[in-house]
Amino acid sequence: MTDLASLTDEETPWTPVRATSIAGKIVQQVREALFDGQLQPGHALGSEMELAEQFGVSRITIRDALRSLETMGVIEIRVGAGGGATIASGNIEYFSDALAIQFKLSGVTTDEVVDAQVAVECAAVELAAKNRTAEDLARLAELIAESEEVLDDPVKFTHAGQQFHLAVAEASGNRALVAQFMALRHVVWPNNAHRATRPVAEKAVDYHRNILTAIKRQDRSSARNLMREHLDEIRERL
Repeated sequence: MTDLASLTDEETPWTPVRATSIAGKIVQQVREALFDGQLQPGHALGSEMELAEQFGVSRITIRDALRSLETMGVIEIRVGAGGGATIASGNIEYFSDALAIQFKLSGVTTDEVVDAQVAVECAAVELAAKNRTAEDLARLAELIAESEEVLDDPVKFTHAGQQFHLAVAEASGNRALVAQFMALRHVVWPNNAHRATRPVAEKAVDYHRNILTAIKRQDRSSARNLMREHLDEIRERL
């Protein structure tokens, strides 16, 4: 693939923008080029000077646009000889943290988050029952064993339980679901960290064992129903 930095003005996908458009229009064009498949991770956009010439704006405007794109996680900026703006590689954790923060800032309620969690985890456990590997099954069994060792420690138990749910999402093989689960956990799980009494912990472990059994058997319907019941109980505790 040819880097955009090596293309002539006639060959680049950029359209000169008027001064009134400022940096936002440049950000919009880069986003559209990314979603259209014209840009890929690692693709070099060029230096500030090159981009200023291609867009027909000042370097200050380009700098503002690049700063916005970097904050969004779209690009990485390298300094020095051979530096410039490059399309970044994907980072699911970056996306998850940003989404969790926006949930908090937007005042998304716990009920809304749990509703979303139910949708995500029920879809994930069905896919886990379909796509799980031997490694996935071993990891889930290991996490259940870890949970059984910390039944009387609410914080450690909640962490182990969270890891089990994350492992289920990962076993789905669907990175979009994993990213959404990781964002939702920041909102739900910390609030529940000190509520796992031993009876609650023992019941949660029973659910995890049954969910693992359904995943092993590739029983997608049972896996989904068990996860739904389990999450409904978590909702009641919240």
